[in-house]
Amino acid sequence: MLVKLHTAAILNRHVQLLHPRTKNDITAGTKCQVIGWGATDPECLSPSDTLREVTVTVINRKTCNSRDYYNHNPIITRTMLCAGEARGQKDSCQGDSGGPLICKGAFHALVSGGRRCGDAKKPGIYILLTRKYQAWIKSNVAPSRAD
Repeated sequence: MLVKLHTAAILNRHVQLLHPRTKNDITAGTKCQVIGWGATDPECLSPSDTLREVTVTVINRKTCNSRDYYNHNPIITRTMLCAGEARGQKDSCQGDSGGPLICKGAFHALVSGGRRCGDAKKPGIYILLTRKYQAWIKSNVAPSRAD
């Protein structure tokens, strides 16, 4: 989710910049945070009225593409990853799409979707913040000439 401000934000301990990732991929097993206003109950799917954060673990692409998980539907490619929790329950959900996946303090990926919220075998799917996406973001949030 991109937000374009009319005036510059005043940075302080509550308002900070989220820096983009510094490397190409995230190692399976890495703990990351997902932040959003998405549903917290997979049965209800109503958005949260407060901003929430949950810690998820990056899962190996081969595992995510295996028959027990997504069975190549969709195919988790090199520019994607999946993350969740072995017991399920902790996950991104409906309403979180476009939000950040933050690993080791850097913005690494965007919430793309998933099959079932909180299902250990259908973890959240994320799009890596590649240089191509970073360039697109910069071109869309740069100040316009009319500003």
